Amino acid sequence: MNPPSVWLTELHRQWHTARGKRIAETCRAFTRDWSRLIEDAGLTRAEDQATAAREAEGLEKAGYLVLKRHRYRRYLIEKVTLPLASEVWLRELFDGISAADLQQRSLEIVTKFSLRDHRLFPVEWASLCAGLQSAFAAGRSLRPFHWRHPERLESLLGVLMALTSREWAPGTLVRNASVELGLDSKALERHQRGMEAGLARLFGTTTTFKSLGLVGGEGHVELHGPLCLHFPDGTCHDFDGLSQVLISAADLARCSHISTTAERLLSIENRKTTFRQYMAANHKRQCLITTTSFPTPAFRELLEKLPHELPHHHFGDTDPAGWQILLKLREATPRKVGAFQMKWRAAKSRVPLTQHDRMLLDQLIHSSLLGDVMPEILMILEREDRGDFEQETWMMADSFPEALGASGLPEHG
Repeated sequence: MNPPSVWLTELHRQWHTARGKRIAETCRAFTRDWSRLIEDAGLTRAEDQATAAREAEGLEKAGYLVLKRHRYRRYLIEKVTLPLASEVWLRELFDGISAADLQQRSLEIVTKFSLRDHRLFPVEWASLCAGLQSAFAAGRSLRPFHWRHPERLESLLGVLMALTSREWAPGTLVRNASVELGLDSKALERHQRGMEAGLARLFGTTTTFKSLGLVGGEGHVELHGPLCLHFPDGTCHDFDGLSQVLISAADLARCSHISTTAERLLSIENRKTTFRQYMAANHKRQCLITTTSFPTPAFRELLEKLPHELPHHHFGDTDPAGWQILLKLREATPRKVGAFQMKWRAAKSRVPLTQHDRMLLDQLIHSSLLGDVMPEILMILEREDRGDFEQETWMMADSFPEALGASGLPEHG
């Protein structure tokens, strides 16, 4: 079978743009100016235009198209009309699927997933599916779930359910999690934005891979401040004087120990804003500042090689996920890790707990390593409110009065 002609392909493109994505049926036939259609199709030679006219006349005789001709010069075509009854023919000619069929297929997929029991979050899962069914039935999509792409929808729902149906060990590498889910190692990374949008839709609040305990596979530590790597052969590499450095996991593993003239170590959860603000304020370089969430192998290596007497404080969010990161940092090192400025604060409006928050809080309140900060954690549970938990909203002037001097950091009790 010969492929459709250029002008018919252009007619299909214009029809699909105007009508192909609609679910509701239309009551008017689709009409285009013939001369404009031929021009849009790029047919400039007289013989090509004559061929197109003969093809259109043949399709008219077959009952697929209706041609409107010049009143007197009947050989001139003025308009071409695709009758409503011929829309199915045009769609099938280009192997298309109607919007109504896509909608129905997606509704069937959501119904299938709604019948599956979610092991950890059955209420949230049922609510997600109900919301998708209602939106799809009305012809709407809910990012990242789009009814026009049923295959993608099915894949996204399947991965989302698998990802949230198990408790991931904090610090699990995203690529390892991807493999454990039966995907290729980079699948979750490629679709991270869409997956995190799906998590937010499921839990009703911003939820990241980090919130589930997953960390990126970056093989480096990003830091600011005086630092020197010492190697077994007696050589060393001094980073003092540089404003910001990335040290690879390989170099951290290769060195025998790390020295620093800093008085303390401050790890910061937020890399994009808070870390940079504190770097800029560290004029006296009295502090070694680094950024981390759940401790990666590279960050664990840093903690192991730094002097054990170097005080370590952590500045993180004060939602359950933020406190879990502090717990994992304390588990990763024998030195004490203090909580810097991690105080519960009321938000302008109440931020209710999700089921995931409650699961984390249950783990936190039973940990013997969080006794000094337990009042702050219990405040979340007692008030049923995460509060103003993001560290970026803490005013620098109040929390960092002396450029990371000793009075600016509390001792861990």
